[in-house]
Amino acid sequence: MIAKLKSLWTLFQKGKMVANPAKWKARQITSSMVVALLWAAVHAAEAFELDLQVGSETVDAVAVGVLALVNWVLTLTTSDKVGMSPKPKPDT
Repeated sequence: MIAKLKSLWTLFQKGKMVANPAKWKARQITSSMVVALLWAAVHAAEAFELDLQVGSETVDAVAVGVLALVNWVLTLTTSDKVGMSPKPKPDT
């Protein structure tokens, strides 16, 4: 379990990336479309005066939050050009 978490953390470092970035970029596009579709469906339901027991502010906040998180994670893990700098090694 800890080894998997370390492997995941390594993917966020600059110069590291997943083995098959094309597959993960396709998943990123799919997740963006799913979030947009759900967001539009909730707002369309509101337009037809269906009571979904959730406010539009909540829907907007959740949609933007999920979209931002997924895009941030997948952008960092599918590119070796961007990411967090590795921890500097101490001078010995």
